[in-house]
Amino acid sequence: MNISVKNIMRFSVGAILIAGLGACASPPPPPMSNSPLTGPVNTGAYPHFTPDPKGETTQFTPEEKDALRSKLSVAKSGQAGPSSDPAVAARRQAEMQLLKKQQEADLKEIEGKSSTTPQ
Repeated sequence: MNISVKNIMRFSVGAILIAGLGACASPPPPPMSNSPLTGPVNTGAYPHFTPDPKGETTQFTPEEKDALRSKLSVAKSGQAGPSSDPAVAARRQAEMQLLKKQQEADLKEIEGKSSTTPQ
């Protein structure tokens, strides 16, 4: 019994081809074909899983909106910094220089007293 390698290869390739073609002969069953439930039905409506949000407060009237805007603009103009007016910036800088000199004088006076008091 002398079987050549060539014949073994031919038989194995043939067996693989026959098995592959046999698998193609019977298509798989459609999904859920054996289930008593039917698949999803196309209702034409998009499913919503959450309720629609509702407004928590009442809306502003036009008069309330105008009053709020004027109140905000007054508050905004009241918060303008010194960079908006050069005169105000110069005055504040002079105040800071005066405060610095006063603090230096106070510090020298405190240091003078602390060096003369016994410990």
